[in-house]
Parts: sequence; structure tokens; C-alpha cells
Amino acid sequence: MKRILVIDDDPQFLAMTTLMLREGAYEVVPADSSEKALALLDHEGPWDLVLCDILMPEQDGIETILAIRRRDKNQKIIAMSGGGRYLHSNQVLLFSKDIGAQEALAKPFTSTELFRVVQLVLEEADASAGA
Repeated sequence: MKRILVIDDDPQFLAMTTLMLREGAYEVVPADSSEKALALLDHEGPWDLVLCDILMPEQDGIETILAIRRRDKNQKIIAMSGGGRYLHSNQVLLFSKDIGAQEALAKPFTSTELFRVVQLVLEEADASAGA
């Protein structure tokens, strides 16, 4: 079973995403802050995939992705963002891919969109591991 760490400061969105992924037969661990997520990465890894919200208080997702990259350059990451008040979601998501996320999802997304992107990243990881 694939292990997925989901990082999001919005409790409802975190619960919804966790539930969708668990229904898809993934082992999912939620983290409501970057600090908790980085501790989980350090102490409960390895993870097959990390889903990381971009706009979070204290340490945003960009900083979190960079911290993950410093720990493990091969960790598979999907960035998530609704854009926020002043930022365009597409710009934030494109930047997240520039700094190390394999894919990006604009919030809100459907379970179909979520599973398509998760499967794409996991299949690419499996293919590169077998090469």
C-alpha cells in the first residue's frame, strides 16, 4: 500500500483529501502544519508521495517543498493551492513545480482530478525505480 503524507492547514480540506485518498486504498497521514509534516518526514518515512498546500501560515508550502528537497531530493511531491487573496493560483503552482514538485493541483479539485494526478506521479516513480 502506498504511503501518502498530506499537508494542509485547512482542517476541512485536510479531512476531505485524507478521506478521498483512504477510499482510494492509500495509507494516508494528515499533517496540519509544515512543522508537523517535516517531523513526520524525518521520523516516519519513507513516503511514496507528499501532497503539500502552498498557502499556509508560519511556514508556507514553498518553504516546505524546499525543506523536503534538502532532506530527500527524490521525494515525490504534489503541490496544492487555491491561490489566495493576492496570488493567482496558476503562478503559485507553476513556481512550485520549478522548485521541485512533480505536479500541481488547483483547489478545489474533484476526487477524479486528485486520483489522476496521484496515479500519474506514483506511476512515474515506479517506472523510474524499475529503470
